[in-house]
Amino acid sequence: MIEILILQLLFLTLFQTNVTFIPLQVELVGIVENLETLLIGIFSIVLLLLSISTYQKTGLKNILYAATAFALFAVDVFIEFIIERYYSITYPMQDLVHTSITLSILGLFFISIVKRTK
Repeated sequence: MIEILILQLLFLTLFQTNVTFIPLQVELVGIVENLETLLIGIFSIVLLLLSISTYQKTGLKNILYAATAFALFAVDVFIEFIIERYYSITYPMQDLVHTSITLSILGLFFISIVKRTK
């Protein structure tokens, strides 16, 4: 019985979802969404590190644009996650920041593809 309560408290603190204490009913959609957001953030950081490693090996400047885009993507994912999880209201600047970061990411990918190396 105490194990179930400990597990419920763990889910409650980790995922901030609606958990009823007995019987164990967990909002699975919220947990899956949180895990997917976490995986997206981790994957974008891994891509950032791979891009930096590739730049160090090849010296191609265009890879830095892609690395910056991956970094912005990770920042955007974590900002959105924090705002959605820990603030109950939507800030007016939230949409502007999100769309600005998305536009910057697309611009950086465009530059990394189009710009010719010398």
